[in-house]
Amino acid sequence: MLLTNGELILIILAAGCLLLLAILVMKAFCLRKTGKSIQEQNHFLETLINSIPSPVFYKNSDGIYLGCNRAFLEILGLTKDEVVGKTVYDLSPSNLADVYKKADDDLFAAGGEQRYETQVRYADGVKREILFSKSVFLDAQSNIAGLLGVMLDITDRKKAEEALRLAHFELEQRVEERTAELAMTNKQLEREIAERLEAERESREKSDFLHSIINSIDHGLVVVDAKDFSIRLANDAAMRGVLFGSTHCHQLHHGRSEPCGKKENRCPVHTVKISQKPSIVQHKHRTPDGNSSFVEIHSYPVFDEKGEVVQVIENIMDITERKEAELAMVEAKNLAETTSRLMSEFLDTVSHELRTPMTSVHGFAKLIDKKFDKHFDSDSHEDQKMKKAAQRIKGNLDIIISESERLTELINDHLDLSKLEAGRVEWKNESVVPGELVERAQAATSSLFEGRTISFEVEADENLPTLSGDSDRLLQVLINLISNAEKFTESGSVVCSAKRRENDVLFSVKDTGIGLPANQYEQIFTKFSQLQSKESGKPAGTGLGLAISKKIVEHHDGEIWVESVVGAGSSFFFAIPIK
Repeated sequence: MLLTNGELILIILAAGCLLLLAILVMKAFCLRKTGKSIQEQNHFLETLINSIPSPVFYKNSDGIYLGCNRAFLEILGLTKDEVVGKTVYDLSPSNLADVYKKADDDLFAAGGEQRYETQVRYADGVKREILFSKSVFLDAQSNIAGLLGVMLDITDRKKAEEALRLAHFELEQRVEERTAELAMTNKQLEREIAERLEAERESREKSDFLHSIINSIDHGLVVVDAKDFSIRLANDAAMRGVLFGSTHCHQLHHGRSEPCGKKENRCPVHTVKISQKPSIVQHKHRTPDGNSSFVEIHSYPVFDEKGEVVQVIENIMDITERKEAELAMVEAKNLAETTSRLMSEFLDTVSHELRTPMTSVHGFAKLIDKKFDKHFDSDSHEDQKMKKAAQRIKGNLDIIISESERLTELINDHLDLSKLEAGRVEWKNESVVPGELVERAQAATSSLFEGRTISFEVEADENLPTLSGDSDRLLQVLINLISNAEKFTESGSVVCSAKRRENDVLFSVKDTGIGLPANQYEQIFTKFSQLQSKESGKPAGTGLGLAISKKIVEHHDGEIWVESVVGAGSSFFFAIPIK
């Protein structure tokens, strides 16, 4: 779900305030007491802060970095020691550093809060669009001591705005969640009792403020006990008004009396507890009205001092609309595939039904043409009207014979391709001698070049290894490539060759014809894809020959491709591995 600008800013401010609160609470507790309980509290607060998905940094009033979080270090590709004590001029290019420095100076001068968009160069060298949200923090004398900044990567949102407006699909906004500890200068309090009273007061205030902050986040945030799956902390977006005093996560989100245990619906708390690593899963949750929604859950473990997972922090984001769009795309794809299958079945049926009558039409047309030539010589006929009528009849017969041959070829090619696609072809597995294969191709196609101004040559390396496959089908590929070369070559030559490579034998058919544009290299091997012939300017052939050739070559674990220059000719290659 793409968030509005206002919602994004709200998340950033919420994350920053949450982070500030967490550190203040840690400091307060550290001043008030020591021991195992404060260590656990510090560890919990640190982990909770680390689950907030935004890079964070803080500086003193001189613009020197006092600290930053893991997300901040990761985007810059630096360590904490390489950041703390440095300025923006030490970490960023001067042109970007000038922007950051001016913004910091303006904030220190005006006080309060500041938001602006600019670019940040990440560790991979790519500049990203970032929304900065910063505010000053005060020392004990209410003077500005420094600033706290939270960064949100809005590059994807900026790129997605136009695409969403045109294509109506949703772009999930991902915010990498990282946090870091914000250190504050410790001050010596004059008396121990004053230190404790101050710590208790701050603890109460910040605790209340913490709940206000997490409740302002519009996606669900819960902390689950890893032992009994009870909810220890949750915001309003997660609870939806349900009191969580004795509520467990499986009761709240699934209406179940026991934790999720099915493999296909594995509980993310259980997954993180077992793996002891952060986890991102998609889940189905129950809504208050009894319906269900799809959510994406980012889960993070909280460890105790023994290294055991005691709690799990979950950030729960609703992805129902995105999921519905994905399902709609799957349904559309299935419908398209079903339609394609039905069309193929229809074409197969029509092809079978047409082949027999088309054969009869072709045969009778040739018979009539033969009888016509035998009994009627239009050139010697004295009656001009009769002579012209005879010439028209002869021309019409030639058209019938030519078109019936073309349609018969189309029907046969379609049925052949259908068998290849359906796996109904009976393949032979025999020894194939490449040199003999080329010679057979020459014998089968040499008649095409009789009376033409182009030469046809064959070349084959000596001692080529014997291949394993269906020789008739491989011959079909060569004949098809040679026939295509003849159709699209007006002058020059056509050369068919076979050469040894390291692991295969490379067959090629090269011509000096019209060539092929680079944007059609892939398309030409699809069904019904045709080029215009050299003579008529109209599509030549059935448009199925190269698709059939591709299926045959791929069945032999080979590959077929084309290299071409428009106006200079084409070279079709296919390689058959040596087995």
